[in-house]
Amino acid sequence: MSSERRRTKYDIYADIIEVISMKGLCSLTRVSYGANLPVDRAKKELNFLVSHGFIRERTVGDSKKYATTKWGLEYLKTFKQMRRFFAALEEPVKIKIPEVVLPNRVTTGYKDLDNLLLGGIPENYAVILTSPSCDERDLMVKRFLEAGVKKGQITFYVTREASGVRALAEEFQRNFYLFICNPQADTMIENLPNVFKLKGVENLTDISIALSSAFRRLDTSIGGPKRVCIETVSDVLLQHHAVSTRRWLTGLLPELKSRAFTTLAVMTPQMHPPQEVHAILGLFEGEVNIYEKETERGLEKFLKIRKMLNQRYLDSKLPLG
Repeated sequence: MSSERRRTKYDIYADIIEVISMKGLCSLTRVSYGANLPVDRAKKELNFLVSHGFIRERTVGDSKKYATTKWGLEYLKTFKQMRRFFAALEEPVKIKIPEVVLPNRVTTGYKDLDNLLLGGIPENYAVILTSPSCDERDLMVKRFLEAGVKKGQITFYVTREASGVRALAEEFQRNFYLFICNPQADTMIENLPNVFKLKGVENLTDISIALSSAFRRLDTSIGGPKRVCIETVSDVLLQHHAVSTRRWLTGLLPELKSRAFTTLAVMTPQMHPPQEVHAILGLFEGEVNIYEKETERGLEKFLKIRKMLNQRYLDSKLPLG
């Protein structure tokens, strides 16, 4: 959730459940960081959620860990649905953005964002999308992937979930490569030549090896821009912290650039200490940010380009909804 407004207790419950569901098992400290709460407040809310069956407590060695329950995941799903319903009742604010297309740009699949970027992301750039977990972010990732796949471009997607892209993986086996970093990957999608199933993000070398294997399989007859979406940055940062995550990205991003990939990474800053967030942001040439802000119309989401090194773009905020 955004720090620009005061969260309700229901927002906080959802944030806690989402942090734990992403990790599987969480310590109190990890929940505190991820949900942006003081440790004592996080402990109080965890005890409440445990008492109501939304979270279960486990003893691992000498420490307590927390895991989600089916009831907790149902709450999170319903909470997100209700937020969508409330947003749908609001009439979106319209702004007019001039359409200017510069050469050597890669479309994001989202016309208004492309207009802010004067045609799209500069080719071979590495851009990070910083955003709380929300439907608008998920839709932006989906549009970015579909824009590449349906144009016949080589498209990589590194993620924890296969929901929403299974059809793409099955239909576009020649140019869409899916990397699922999840121990439950076998239950998410069938085995396909363009699908790589990894146990999680614990072993970053395994992810790098899978990417290298995919590089060797690429159809050299497919020309044009290539694109990759790395949606696991927050997962990696939670597991490995800033030093190891930076080391991994410092090797990966230049490798992708050398192979003519345009990169869109995704991170949830609210899940990490500020110093770790800044350590990762500095590795990217561009940043696109989705944030929430209280307006006269209520709480609204906006999109803004925070940086795009040595490139022209429009410094406007774009209402989402």
